[in-house]
Amino acid sequence: MSPLTPHAAWLLWLLTVPVVVEVPTSPVERHDARDVPVATRVPQPQPKAESSGHEFFASWGYNGDSYANSDIHFSQPSLGNDFTIVNARIRDSKGWTDGLFAHSLTVPQYNVRIGFFFNEKWGVELAHDHIKWIVKEDQTVRRTGTLNGAPVEGDVALTADVLRYQLNNGANPMFFNLIRRWQLMGEPGRTGHLVFLAKAGAGFPNPHTENTVFGVPNDKGFQFVQGWNVDAAAAVRLHLWKPLYFEFEEKLLYASYHGIKIDRGTAKNNVKASEFSFSFGVSFR
Repeated sequence: MSPLTPHAAWLLWLLTVPVVVEVPTSPVERHDARDVPVATRVPQPQPKAESSGHEFFASWGYNGDSYANSDIHFSQPSLGNDFTIVNARIRDSKGWTDGLFAHSLTVPQYNVRIGFFFNEKWGVELAHDHIKWIVKEDQTVRRTGTLNGAPVEGDVALTADVLRYQLNNGANPMFFNLIRRWQLMGEPGRTGHLVFLAKAGAGFPNPHTENTVFGVPNDKGFQFVQGWNVDAAAAVRLHLWKPLYFEFEEKLLYASYHGIKIDRGTAKNNVKASEFSFSFGVSFR
C-alpha cells in the first residue's frame, strides 16, 4: 500500500476533527426571573413577625374568703395580761352580695391587680386584696395564759364585754407575684382569647384594726407593714372584647400579723384563707 500523499493526509485530518455545532437558543428559553414582566410574578409569602408578648394589664374585682381557725395572742403589760385565745372561728364580710351599688365601691371585699408580661409566658403583678377577717361573735373558746397577773386556763364566751376583734376595714395583704401564662384558645389581645395563669408571691399586710378588749376600744386605724404574707393562685382570663377581659381566680394565702394595736397593748395572729375572686380588667399590647 502506497503512502498517503500530503493532500490526502490533510483531507483525512479535516474529516476526523470533531465539529461542535452551536444550536441557537430561542428567546423564550434564554429568559431569567429578571425578564418576567412584573404583572406575572407570583408573590412569595412573607414570614409572620412573632409577637414580643409584652402586655400591661390592670383590673378591679371582688372576693370571698373561707378562713381556718386561728389563735390570737394578747399582751397588755400594764394590766398584767398576757394570754391567748385558742382556735377562734373566723368569718368574712363580702359586702358585694348585698348589691354592688348599695354602697361605695370600696366597702365590699375588693381586689386590685396591676401587672406586666415580659413575653408570652412570664409576667409580674402587684396584687392588693381587701379581705375582712372577723372573729365570730359570742363563740366559746379556750383562753390560756395570764390575766391580771394570775394564771388563767379555761373556756370563755366572746361576748361584747370580753372581745370584739376584727380587721374589718381590711386585713389588706399585698403581694408581689410572679405569673406563668399558658395560651388555651384564640389570638392574644383579641375577643375570645383564653389563657390559664399560675401565680405565686409574697408581700406584707397593711391592716385596718378595730377591736374592743374587755369593753375598751383601741385607737382604730391603718397600720402599715405589720407582718408578712405569701400566696399561690390559679386563674383563667377570657377576653370579652378586644382589650376588655374577665378573670376568675382561686388562691391560698397565709399571713402573719404582729403589733396589732389594742387598748394598752398589742395582739398578734395569723390568717389562713382560701379566697376566690372575680375581676374585670383591660390589657394593652
